[in-house]
Formats: sequence, structure tokens, C-alpha cells
Amino acid sequence: MRSHAWKIAISLILAGLLLFLFLKGIDPRKTKEVVLQASPAWLASGLGLGIVTFLFRALRWTWILKPVARVRFVPAFRATAAGFAANNLPGKVGEILRPALLARSEKLPFSPLLASVALERVFDLASVIFYLLIALWRKPAPGVSVGMLGLIPAAVLLALVSLAAFAVFRRAQTERFLERIWRRLPVRVQPRIEAFCATFVDGLASLKSPGLLAAIVAGSLGMWLVINLQIYSVLRAFHLDLPVSAAFVVTSAAVLGLAVPTPGGLGSYQAAVAETLKRAFGVAPEPAAGVAILAWLTSFVLITLIGLTMLVLFPGGPSLAEAERKKAEADRISANASGGQ
Repeated sequence: MRSHAWKIAISLILAGLLLFLFLKGIDPRKTKEVVLQASPAWLASGLGLGIVTFLFRALRWTWILKPVARVRFVPAFRATAAGFAANNLPGKVGEILRPALLARSEKLPFSPLLASVALERVFDLASVIFYLLIALWRKPAPGVSVGMLGLIPAAVLLALVSLAAFAVFRRAQTERFLERIWRRLPVRVQPRIEAFCATFVDGLASLKSPGLLAAIVAGSLGMWLVINLQIYSVLRAFHLDLPVSAAFVVTSAAVLGLAVPTPGGLGSYQAAVAETLKRAFGVAPEPAAGVAILAWLTSFVLITLIGLTMLVLFPGGPSLAEAERKKAEADRISANASGGQ
């Protein structure tokens, strides 16, 4: 509990610090004027695309889970919305709540569902890098060019894809490696961790089917195109004369910002988006701040409301406390894995 309290405290401190840096040097009156002058039609377009994004996420998740079970779209969407809503809490507990909720409602094993969420992150990162490299190739602004900005995430992506492929196609070796980890844990929890590890790799089985893999890749690229168009809609709402490829760069910056563990990306998202617009595209501070704020609102506030509504209308899933316990258990496995390498 003390460790969890420290994580919450650090998360809130980071959010406060980044919000301070984001707001520093911005004229509140000018920012308000710029926001009020934003195009309602373009903002509505961004809001609609935000809904489409999560429909895409739920559909892609059902495809990834096909080797595990035939999951219906509605439960997948409910779990997705609830999980992303819970990510507004410190510690990103929604990443665990989402598979836990689907496992409870569909009577499925939790471990492969958790693995499928990890696999989603690999496809997400691949799609972000794909569009970023397109933007860098097209040079959306004089100061934006190909370099380490593209090479570093590409190297990370290659490592993640290689690890996932190894886990699927070298399952015996992977299970032996996981056994070395759980054998070091307390005896009373070993049976549960053993069962967890035995089924975890099942969540990556979609990589074995060429047709299914192609559908997941296409779905991922389509989903991230929608996300980029959502950001572009917000840019247009503020009358910024930037190409579509500029949205690819801004989206990549937002993803990097979200890597900072703040509740719902608060502070980290806004700072990353605003700084990118100012430094890479020469956007004035007030419009840059307006884009950062409204892009965040159309992405996070909307799905939070949908997720909370889903939890109210369809109760019976795991509690946040149970999700926290599962997350702590997964963190312990990860920590032991790092120590065993």
C-alpha cells in the first residue's frame, strides 16, 4: 500500500509539474479568445472521429483474440471504454481492468487477454512509427527531418516485434524462461503464477495466422489514420494552415507524452502537443495551447464518459481494487523477469 501511495503521489506531482510548464508563458485571455474562435464544425468532426477510434479498438481486439475465443463486439467495446476511462486514475489501472472486465463477462482466462493488450501496444507503436516516418519523408516543416527521431523508435519496435515473435514461435523456450521466474516467487503463489504464465502466450497466437495478422495490421493502420485525422480536425478548427502529415508528427509527440505516467495524460499530453506545435511548426503559444487542450478533451473526456456509462449500465465486472491487485501481480512478474535476465 505504501508503494502504491508513492506511485499515486509521483503521478500527481508529475501532472502538476507538466501542467505548470504547459501553462507557463501563455496569456490566459488570448488563449480563451483563440479557443472561442475555433471552428465548431471541425471540432465536431474531431469528436466524431474520437468515437470511431474506440470502435476500431474494440473491433481490432476481437480479431486479436480470435485464437483464444470468439469475443462479441459489444462486450469488447464495453471493456475497452471502461479500461480507457480507468486510465484517468493514477497508475494506469485501466490496462488491467480492461482484460479483467472482459474475462469476467465472457468467462475467459485472464492471462491471454492481458497478453493481447500487450500485443495491441506493439501494433499501436508500429502504426505510430509508420505514420511518423511518412511525415518525416514528406517534411511537413523545414525543421522536421529524418534522423534519430525516426531511427530510435524503429529500433525499439524491431525489438518488441522480435520478442513477440519469439514468444509465439519458440513457445517451449519462452515457457522455460517464465518458469525460471515464477520458481523464484513465494511457494503459496507459484500455482497461480504458473497457470498465468502457461496461458499468457496464448494471447499472442494471432501472429501465427497470415490472414488474421494482415487484418490486424490493416485495422491498426486504419485506426491510427483516424486518430491522426482527429488531430488534424483540431488543427483545422484553430485555422492552422498545416498539411495532414503535420498531424502525424503531433500524434507521435502526444504518444510520447502519454508515456509519462500521469492520470489520463493530464499535463504530459498537453505539454508534448503544444511544444511540438511551437518548436516544429512555429505555431504561436496560444493556438498551440488551444489545440493541446481541445485535442485532449475530444480524446480523453469523451471516452471517460462513455466508459463510466458502460460501467453503470452493465455492472458486475471486477472492481478497481481487484484490477489493482492484478496489476500489482503483473508488476511483480515483470520485476522478477527483469531481475532474472
